[in-house]
Amino acid sequence: MRSIPLGLLFVSLAFALDVDSLPVWDPSILEKNALENASETADFVATTDASDSSHAEIETHGYKTMQVTVGDGGTQVDQELRLSIQGRLSDSVYIDALLSDVDRKAGDQTTATLQEVDQIYFRVESPFAVLHLGDFTWEDNSMGLSSFSRSSLGAMATLRYCGSKVSGKASGAWGTDEVTRYSRSFSGVQGQREGYYLDESAGFISVVPNSEKVWLNGVELVRNRDYEVNYAGGLLNFKNGIIPGSDDVISVEYDAYLDDDIYTMYAVRGSLRMENLFFDVSGFHLENDVERMRKSTLDSADYELLKNDRGENLGAGSSLQELHRPKMSERLGARLRLQAEHRFYADVELGLNRMDSNTVSDDVGGPSGRAFRWFVTSDSTQNLQAFPVALSVYGNFVQEGFAISEFSGSDRDWDAYALRNEWDLDSALLKGDLRHDELALRIRLGKDWFGTAKWGYRRGDDEKWNSSRSQLSLVHRNLDAMSEFTASYVSSVQNVEQKRYQGTFSSEFLRGFFRPFGNGDVRYSVVDSLGNKSERGYAKTAFGASLNEDLWNVRESVGTLTVRKHDMKKGEGWRDSVNSVTWTQSAEANFRKFNLSHLLQYSHAVSDSLGASDSWVGDLNTNFGDDDMGLQGSVAYRFGMTSEQTYTAIYKAVAKGTGDVRYDSLTGAFIEGVDNGDFVYEGMGRNDSVGAVLSSNASLEASLEWNPGVSLGINQGLLRDITLSASYHSEAEDTTGKKIYFPPVVPAGLKSVTAGTVSWEATLAWDHPSGVMAQYNPSALYEKKMSSIGYYQDIFDHKISAGLKINEDHYIGIDNVFESVNLTALQRLNWNIWDISGKYTWKLPAGFRLEPRIRYREGSGEDDLKSSFGAYLWEEEIRVGYEKEGLVDGHVSFASIQMNERDGEIPYQMMSGFSDGVTYRLETMVSVEVNNFLSLSLRYILRFGDAEENVFQKLSSEAKAYF
Repeated sequence: MRSIPLGLLFVSLAFALDVDSLPVWDPSILEKNALENASETADFVATTDASDSSHAEIETHGYKTMQVTVGDGGTQVDQELRLSIQGRLSDSVYIDALLSDVDRKAGDQTTATLQEVDQIYFRVESPFAVLHLGDFTWEDNSMGLSSFSRSSLGAMATLRYCGSKVSGKASGAWGTDEVTRYSRSFSGVQGQREGYYLDESAGFISVVPNSEKVWLNGVELVRNRDYEVNYAGGLLNFKNGIIPGSDDVISVEYDAYLDDDIYTMYAVRGSLRMENLFFDVSGFHLENDVERMRKSTLDSADYELLKNDRGENLGAGSSLQELHRPKMSERLGARLRLQAEHRFYADVELGLNRMDSNTVSDDVGGPSGRAFRWFVTSDSTQNLQAFPVALSVYGNFVQEGFAISEFSGSDRDWDAYALRNEWDLDSALLKGDLRHDELALRIRLGKDWFGTAKWGYRRGDDEKWNSSRSQLSLVHRNLDAMSEFTASYVSSVQNVEQKRYQGTFSSEFLRGFFRPFGNGDVRYSVVDSLGNKSERGYAKTAFGASLNEDLWNVRESVGTLTVRKHDMKKGEGWRDSVNSVTWTQSAEANFRKFNLSHLLQYSHAVSDSLGASDSWVGDLNTNFGDDDMGLQGSVAYRFGMTSEQTYTAIYKAVAKGTGDVRYDSLTGAFIEGVDNGDFVYEGMGRNDSVGAVLSSNASLEASLEWNPGVSLGINQGLLRDITLSASYHSEAEDTTGKKIYFPPVVPAGLKSVTAGTVSWEATLAWDHPSGVMAQYNPSALYEKKMSSIGYYQDIFDHKISAGLKINEDHYIGIDNVFESVNLTALQRLNWNIWDISGKYTWKLPAGFRLEPRIRYREGSGEDDLKSSFGAYLWEEEIRVGYEKEGLVDGHVSFASIQMNERDGEIPYQMMSGFSDGVTYRLETMVSVEVNNFLSLSLRYILRFGDAEENVFQKLSSEAKAYF
């Protein structure tokens, strides 16, 4: 007869069940899946509405857009629909519905700027039931042994009961999706805060939004507070002062879209809540939908290959891609929690698992097994007020077929990091059934003093591996400070025999202006591998202090890490394996006219294999001033390491002539804002043509605006009317191993980095109350791109503008631009441009306006062979416009453009895309707000003349209906 031993676990923050903490229906919660995803201990407070709720109160919002563009090369049709319905059907029935149709299904995002995807759901809620149809996310974290989260398309329903002493809920869901779950663990990189790949091969993936979970050293992080994920690409960035080092372990779980993996999901969950009893059951069935896969991605030859599978390597299918076996996973769990007198507590759980590695083959099965978990304590409260001694028992038994690493639950007792860090066990070498037992004795020693003694034992069913752990701890805790000291002994047997002696301490002041803190972890281990013994010493410490006020705080800390090894058999002395020092500084300030956020970390490490290395991470953001001061500005500076590729503009090909972006083969650049383009701008996307390499990055941005009249209190004269402003931007990236701590300040510095940009702009504006205005605006842009053609460009501009507002109906303006361009791409080109234009605006009665305009543009340059080219352009335009505020806005313009080439082939952008000869351009645009719910717009462009190859026409129309 096999007995299941009991164990014990001390949970320092264990809670006692209380009827006051039970969830109560809150009719104000209308967010999608809010109740299904809420914690069982969330405090939902029922509210009452004194207003008359006998009538339906439904709000409908949304729009429908249809865009049709007809060009010489074809027709481009784009449509978008978004409809949202929310509100009250009766005094206790609520509705929430969304229909989003943007011609982009989930998983098709390729750029960081595209977030909207096709989505549809309909949800109706009452105090007793919920019905949800369409896109939904099922999330079940009620079990300690397993959890299940899935974004799917289907149906979800919930029934609720809430009595005076008993409440309950039962939920079920069915759905289908093309989502696959992934998980991986990896070490941090010293100096790298951003750009960690979720995909193991560093490839582009589309992550299901909000499906990820991230752990750092076994502690789960909070989305958007501790980290953020770029779902279109799969990149992880840490925030809020979190900078992983080489000694830290990052674990992630996430769902990603995979077109050839179609799944069907069934899930159920039920809960019963009483004053002293919590009971939960949950289960799910997840299986590849083979019939649907046969209609889409799985052909008959591949199906026969899967059907005759004997568990060997399948190799590639008929499409020469790796053939994946259709899988099935099925789990069922039950959990019972009991409490008495708000201190006695018991938590027992049962889990069942069944899997199939190939659902179409009779010769390939899968693992199946059970798991048990239990926790019993005589006092679950933190301070042991009822009695000074508490005894706790914790344990679990997991059969190998339960696959504990799949769909891990909230307990995470067999987490790989915890096994390695606390038990000296390698999770990859755990075979057979798993057992864990633990006993804990907690004692209240006096006011604010507590002691704990723990002993735990982990083993396999055949005792081929085991680990025992003993720990004594002393805790001092009150409102002002908290300290903890522990002493541990670990003895483990796996591939090697290992004994570890460990001591840890932590102390921190929680209140006051000056708050010192410190922590340390010291370990000594002896490893015996077939009689060859070695010693290992490990010490990790951190000390620091923070200064805290209501509006600001500063924090300084210094951490050390030392790892030393010694081979006892050879008699060699101790040698340093790793020795590092890390200094971290952070500060925050939030005043009325000044705010600052600052983070700086320096790390120096020495290792036997790599020698000495240094790394820096910095982030500074500050804003100061406001309009009342007449002075305001900002500074942003950051640097560090990242594996993220450079983001570049993504252009989507459309029917010829229907876009507004054109590719210039002479310069190798995309030109935006043209009439007859073949592309449209899609957003910023990763440059995946460049391999994923660790790069050093730095950027600096600064801006300043000053109004002397406001800041000096001058109400008359020149200083009252002028405004000075300036901005500066610099960024750099290097992938050759060079560390960049500060971006290039001057353009010459770009030569020493892989890619970068230096730009600046200044403005001197004068605006006199009489209507006279003038502005001088010099600017420069120097850009080096990571490209196979060695792209480098610098542009320098001088822009002078002047205007005179004669009265409300008459305005005269003139613009004068001098531009110098030097471009190295497919070839070396440089040219200079002079562009001057003048415009007169005459507002006529009844909303009409007349705008004649003239422009002269001249350019000249040469290529790398010293061959010169040049051209000049003369443009005359007359525009008649009409505007009726809130109803109609339109214009008709006709222009004559004479462009003459003097020498050679000119870049497209040099003469605004016009060719040698005369071009006549007619443009008509009208936008009509039919009513509050419907708007129509129409734009027609006609280009003809001896400079055009053919008569070019483009008609764009858009209809937008608002709901």
